[in-house]
Amino acid sequence: MPPPGHADEDFPAIAVDQAHPRAALDRPDLGQLQVEAAREADDFIIGAGNVIWAYFQVLDRLIPRGVAQMGPVCARRKETWQGFQTRRPGIHLVSDPDGVLHADVDVVLIITSPDTHASLVKTSLEHGKHVVVEKPAATTRCEAQQLAQLAQEHGLHLMCAPFVQLAPTFRALWGRIHDGGIGKVHSARALYGNAGSTWARWYHDGSVGPVAEVGIYNLKSLTAVLGPVIEVQCAESLVVTNREISGEGVASAGADVSHIILRHADGALSSLASSHCIQRFKRPGLEFYGTDGTANLLGDDWDPRGFEIWRNSAGCWEEFEPIDPTWLWADGLAEMVHAVREKREPLHNWASHAADSFTMAAVALRQPKKVAKIDKTVPPYPVSRSNSYSPFG
Repeated sequence: MPPPGHADEDFPAIAVDQAHPRAALDRPDLGQLQVEAAREADDFIIGAGNVIWAYFQVLDRLIPRGVAQMGPVCARRKETWQGFQTRRPGIHLVSDPDGVLHADVDVVLIITSPDTHASLVKTSLEHGKHVVVEKPAATTRCEAQQLAQLAQEHGLHLMCAPFVQLAPTFRALWGRIHDGGIGKVHSARALYGNAGSTWARWYHDGSVGPVAEVGIYNLKSLTAVLGPVIEVQCAESLVVTNREISGEGVASAGADVSHIILRHADGALSSLASSHCIQRFKRPGLEFYGTDGTANLLGDDWDPRGFEIWRNSAGCWEEFEPIDPTWLWADGLAEMVHAVREKREPLHNWASHAADSFTMAAVALRQPKKVAKIDKTVPPYPVSRSNSYSPFG
């Protein structure tokens, strides 16, 4: 599973070559990617946190195909440099993110601590860069809308993790459900979580709760399949009041367990449990119950292992293997690269759906144990019917 949270505030950068045809767990904080029309562009990464290596995997698939080229990596903490130089000989490290933002690059990857995301996204867009940002892109709905508007005004793409809709297996399941494979869906359940962080204080200081950090995966999946939400209810609790982080005892703030009930515009109800106190779980990542059958996503929506469907007409469970099991949860970066090179909209464009998660999650968390009416029906996250997406191009 993706490691809990992000680490420090460093940046990677990436370059994309538009002259070439499209080729057939730690993470960084802010990364930058460049695409130019007639030559290979340099890719820059700002951030060197605990998920940078997943994004390096994505780049290592693109670079040999002439799609992207690694550029400088901005790692603010110089004590991390030796580790990077050992594991990736020849890596170009810098300590100042301005060196990335002012570089001749096109795409910025932001994976710093959550409280820095919004300002870095804004600065990157103002410098004319397309942006891929780890979740959350902002901490308020207002900030999210402003960032979306800024991207649109500058004619730039803005993508925010998670990228569950890009998973070919998820898209195949989505298609079967929307084609009436299990009848009208009336109920759905989702659960995701982990045991919390042992190194990141912000993970348990109340600034980012389980909904924004881990529940967002399922939240995006449920709205993609079931559509807009018109009511939301939430209950939370704090279970682990003291944690050990980086060898020190730290008092927890905010909730570490959250349960949400959503009412979708078409009448379906869904429930979402997210937590920083879950040690292990072994159950479907998503469950959908319809009038004519049942559908389960196996594994997690960020790492689908296939799906199974019960249809009354068939009278048996049908199990389907994952489509393109090489798909990686960080492949939103690859989609951005291909979209920029091909001068098209990304299949996952966060800017046009910026307020969705904030409308549902933030309203619920501010009114726990009460039913909150959504003041404006928000659109669901779109899913392409095509199952041809591949990070390899």
